[in-house]
Amino acid sequence: MIMSKKKLLYIHGFRSSACSSTIVGLKANYHDVEVHAFDVTHHPVESIKKIEDYIAEHDINILAGTSLGGYYTLCAKVDIPKIAVNPAINPENSVSILSGIGEEVEYYHPREDGVQTFKCTLADLDEFRGIEKYITSVTHIICSDHDEVLGDLRPQYRELVGERFHESSQMGHRITPEFTAIPTGDFYKLLIKFL
Repeated sequence: MIMSKKKLLYIHGFRSSACSSTIVGLKANYHDVEVHAFDVTHHPVESIKKIEDYIAEHDINILAGTSLGGYYTLCAKVDIPKIAVNPAINPENSVSILSGIGEEVEYYHPREDGVQTFKCTLADLDEFRGIEKYITSVTHIICSDHDEVLGDLRPQYRELVGERFHESSQMGHRITPEFTAIPTGDFYKLLIKFL
């Protein structure tokens, strides 16, 4: 009997896309899991709904995301294992988002819809206020021990998930190849528990 692969949905961070180097690397190297990804925006309500709908429609087994994608991972109301990597748990106060307020900024990677720039306003940031995080017993957070973008959020991360908090020295804010390496990367070491 052939066992089907588990399905991982990976959500990119702010200004990124489903073509990010992390997602491309996961698809190329994680042969024991079927990696799914799609573009999200800085609009949390529509992005989180898109994630929840996709998970239901495609029988996704594991949800993971980085930075703003990590925030969306924490907020998605799904009862599957979730791994948030350096999640921007208070995106409305994030320097990485606030630095471009009101300006037309470029995405770091090509997007599915072909759009390469967008503008984030203060009104857009208000959308984040009041969105509840959906933390379950299979919600994990992996964070860098030296996040140069979000700073040290380790106390807040521990408060959210307790013993399911993991520190990594294999990356800063952005994911490095070492972090996702098979079988030695910190992300893979956690992911393998759910495969």
